[in-house]
Amino acid sequence: MGARRLGDRTVLVPGSPNTLIVETGEGVLVVDPGIGEGRGRLIREAAGGGRVEVVLTHGHTDHLAATVELDARVVAAHRLCIALVESSATRRALVYGGLVSAKTAAMPMVELRVHRVLEWGERVEDGVYAVALPGHTPGHTGVLVEDDGVVAAGDAVVGERVLQRYGIPFALDARGWVESLSRLERLVERGYTVVPGHGPIASGERALQMIEANRSAMERAKRLLSELISTEPMTAAEAAYRLTVRLSRSEPSVRQLLLNETTVTSLLAWLEEEGLAEPVATERGVVWRAARK
Repeated sequence: MGARRLGDRTVLVPGSPNTLIVETGEGVLVVDPGIGEGRGRLIREAAGGGRVEVVLTHGHTDHLAATVELDARVVAAHRLCIALVESSATRRALVYGGLVSAKTAAMPMVELRVHRVLEWGERVEDGVYAVALPGHTPGHTGVLVEDDGVVAAGDAVVGERVLQRYGIPFALDARGWVESLSRLERLVERGYTVVPGHGPIASGERALQMIEANRSAMERAKRLLSELISTEPMTAAEAAYRLTVRLSRSEPSVRQLLLNETTVTSLLAWLEEEGLAEPVATERGVVWRAARK
């Protein structure tokens, strides 16, 4: 599927992730170039001539790797995501809960320089604003194009097929991720079209359904996790395996289990904050159980 225009100054280059091109007076802003051979060339063709600068919703490799082929500079990223963008070691450590090897991460070790630090609510360019959507990463940022009523949501929300395949949405802060869904909901109610990182764009009732599917997926994972540790104490890794088998349509891989363990650890912290779970040090490591009254 080729590029398509979403408004007077906004062009969508579909993919996983989706890329948004926003026209400016001197060129374009490219939001999340993505990953894959030929991706940079495809974006260049869709962008036309002029200066190309990159804005990142967050610092994960699948959203930024094509910046190298695009031969553009990262003009802006949120301050809490700069380390993710500039250090592949930091990226791997935060995503996988520890510094896994490049082989296990199975992603190119791209490192970029961020030239401008973004704060939420700040104007990126005329009519383009940074919106707070933390949770997937601490500094996760939506990019709102006011004139065209479009918001690049990055991985603050994903399509239903992605949810069905992986079962557990990835979030370093699960509670914050759910709260960001409510912020997206309010934008949809104001008439904005949502461009998720992975999945089809949506507006109106369709966008609200997608957001609710995401909320339900995380809440279901949290509820099942609470039930698991009520049955028997277990480590985060054990809980991640059982949840993945139960919720995912794909066979558990090492990489998927490491990703899901990161989310499960965040969910356990959320349950602990609510007084529903507690950690215990054992010879197996830290195990989690239902909090004792």
